[in-house]
Amino acid sequence: MTSAVSRPSRVILTTSTRNLSSLTPSPCRPNAIINASLLSSSRYTPAAALFSATRTTSSQFHSSAISSSTSNSDTTSTPTKRPETRSCWKCSSPVPYLALQCTNPDCKVVQTLAPGVNYFEILGLSPEPSYDVDLKDLRLKFFKVQQLIHPDSYSQNTNGDQVYAQQQSSLANKAYSTLKEPLSRANYMLELLGAPIHETESLNEPELLMEVMEARELLEEAQTEDEVQDLKNVNDARIKDTVEGLSKAFKGQDMEQAKTLAIELQYWIRIQNVIRDWVAGHPIVADHV
Repeated sequence: MTSAVSRPSRVILTTSTRNLSSLTPSPCRPNAIINASLLSSSRYTPAAALFSATRTTSSQFHSSAISSSTSNSDTTSTPTKRPETRSCWKCSSPVPYLALQCTNPDCKVVQTLAPGVNYFEILGLSPEPSYDVDLKDLRLKFFKVQQLIHPDSYSQNTNGDQVYAQQQSSLANKAYSTLKEPLSRANYMLELLGAPIHETESLNEPELLMEVMEARELLEEAQTEDEVQDLKNVNDARIKDTVEGLSKAFKGQDMEQAKTLAIELQYWIRIQNVIRDWVAGHPIVADHV
C-alpha cells in the first residue's frame, strides 16, 4: 500500500530480530450504538426511553447514519426521516427533537435521551459528522451542555428527572472524551459510517512496522531528556501527518484509507504515551510499545 501521508526522516537502525506481529495494537472501537438497556430506567415514567440503533452501510456523511430502532438487531435498515419534535415525557408538550429540557415554562424537566442521535449532535455540533473538529469550540459546547443538565443541579428534584440528568450527563461525557482525541474520533466515525475496524484487522505494511520498531529501539536506548525530546518531535510530526491524512480520507469518503490511517495512528499514539511516561534510568518495557 502506498501511504497518503509523508513521514519525517529518521535514523535507520539495524534490523531487529523481534517478532513484528507483537507490535500490532488492538483496535480501539468506541461504541457508536447506544442502547437503553445499558442506562438506568426510571420508576417515575410509564416506560424507560428506548435508545438503540442499527448500523447502516451508508458512506454518506449524514446525521441519520445511525437510525433508531426498537430491537437489538444488527441488521442494516433504511434510515427514516427524523421528526422535528417529540413529546415531553412529563407534560406531553412538543419539544425540539434534540432538546435537553422541556421548553414548556411550567415544566422544564430534563428530557429522555433522544433516539438515534450521534455524539456530534449531543454536543451541539453540526449534525453532519466531520473529522475536523475545533477543539476549543468542542470544549465550550461540552461545558454548556453540562451546565444545563449536570446531575448535581437536580439532586433535590422530586419530579423524576434526576435519572435523565444523569443519563444525559454521562452520554455528554462519553461524547466529549471520544471526539476530543484524534484516534477515538476516527474510530468512532468509522463505526458511525459502517466501516468499523475489526479485531482481526491490522496494518500489513512492513515498512511502517519497521519504522515503529526503530522508534521503539531509539526510546530504549535514550539516556537524556534531550534525546527523548528529539524523538517526541519526530513522533509528533508523524501524528500530525497521519491526522491530516485522516481528514482528507474522511472528506473524500475513502473509508479504506481512513481505516488504514486509523490503525497507523494507533502505533504513533502508543509511542507518544511511552515518551510521555519516560523517566531517565528506568527501562522501557518493549511490549508497552
